Amino acid sequence: MKVGRLSVDPAMLEARFAAGCNTGQCRGACCRSGVWLDVEERERVLAHAGLVRDAMDPGQPRDTRRWFSRRRVADADFPSGRAVHTRVKDGRCVFLNGEGRCVLQKASSARPGLRLKPFFCTAFPVTIAHGTVMLDDEDYRAGQPCCAATKGGPLTVFDTCGRELRHVLGAAGVSRLRALAGRHRARGRCGAPP
Repeated sequence: MKVGRLSVDPAMLEARFAAGCNTGQCRGACCRSGVWLDVEERERVLAHAGLVRDAMDPGQPRDTRRWFSRRRVADADFPSGRAVHTRVKDGRCVFLNGEGRCVLQKASSARPGLRLKPFFCTAFPVTIAHGTVMLDDEDYRAGQPCCAATKGGPLTVFDTCGRELRHVLGAAGVSRLRALAGRHRARGRCGAPP
């Protein structure tokens, strides 16, 4: 299955979520070990370091040299083809405040139109790996009220992750994905392999 240039993991379309599961209930469990972001996103964060510092709790590192690892990796799923990782302090991403909220998102709200929160952070639990749209690692999602899959749950990925899917695929891409999901379910009901 394809949506534009991206393949779609059928398991994402088959995932079920518990009633009340909502990504707006995020507690930041997914980003405790830091996150990967495009090097261009890092540069945008550094260009707005003052806003980021203003959004931080007192115990968060103010020195920009303590925000990102120096290691860069090649990764075709990032727009520039290169990614860098945020650092971790006290068992959490340096950009997570004491309430488990992203200060990059908080800093962005200070300026309409400014987007400092990295693409993949905004997309979570939806991700792209090796050109395939899928749900991110279940270990990060297990037991979370925001995005944990539940066998036999009443909600679909569209119910739980609608905003995230639009962020990754755009409105037209989500429409295409819904059509693919309908065909995928129909094939499954007819006994044909999904």
